[in-house]
Amino acid sequence: MKYLVIPRENTQLDEYQKRGADAFIFGIEKYSVNYPEVSLESLRQLSKNYSIWVALNKNIRNEELKDLETLLNQLSSFEIKGILFYDLAILHMVQRKKLKIPLVWHQTHMVTNYQTCNYYFNQGVSYGIVSNEITLEEILEIKKNTKMEMMVQVFGYPVVSHSRRKLITNYFKDIHQKKTKENYILTEKQKESFFIKETHAGTTILFGKIINGANVLFDLLENDFSYAILDMRDLKEEVGIQILELYTKIRESFSIFSQEKKKQIIDQTIELVGDYTNFFYKKTIYKVK
Repeated sequence: MKYLVIPRENTQLDEYQKRGADAFIFGIEKYSVNYPEVSLESLRQLSKNYSIWVALNKNIRNEELKDLETLLNQLSSFEIKGILFYDLAILHMVQRKKLKIPLVWHQTHMVTNYQTCNYYFNQGVSYGIVSNEITLEEILEIKKNTKMEMMVQVFGYPVVSHSRRKLITNYFKDIHQKKTKENYILTEKQKESFFIKETHAGTTILFGKIINGANVLFDLLENDFSYAILDMRDLKEEVGIQILELYTKIRESFSIFSQEKKKQIIDQTIELVGDYTNFFYKKTIYKVK
């Protein structure tokens, strides 16, 4: 299984690579949501030195289609591993122009079943990122029943929702107060906290607990899962590096770990970031039939 790291920015990549990162995910200015953005020229240079996946995961406006087509033509000459897409305009353009770019289906909360994965695989999409809202059991079921290579986020703050609207700006405008920063914390009555961020692409809400999938990794590795995503953007770099080192130990030695050693290494990760496992072990109550 390969580890795809989302870094805070395009620094410390050598450190992450030394600790076990196989590749990195970056967005491109004006075309990505919730990924570190770099210029096209910076991306070209990065792709010469590292394995790079590119996130073009925003909804595309009609007036952006022409520029998007130019961008895809340029990216087809880069040494990138693939493109993470949300808007189907990217799939259609790649098909129509017969570009040799591997595609990753990345529609956030939509990648939840193997039938749709198989449909997109037959359309030429090689990879998919499973939704953060499904269980480990369901993830393994998808993996078992599709030829598409699957990716799953095993570490980092999970995205709850995204809106193209400037929700923070609109809120302060409505209450006649001045917005003083770009990032805020929301707290529900149940005392759960959420991070809310506003950028040029709109507003994103993240759950306030870090997914720690150390325990999940053992099951993924035993089932030959293809890719795990580690989101390090909102962490201190030294913590991210420590976590990656521990996760790499799991990958390298999971088959020979005793139960005691397994618990020991999981406990080390919990000391760093907590034991939140998102929906991996939460039974899905409601299903569409």
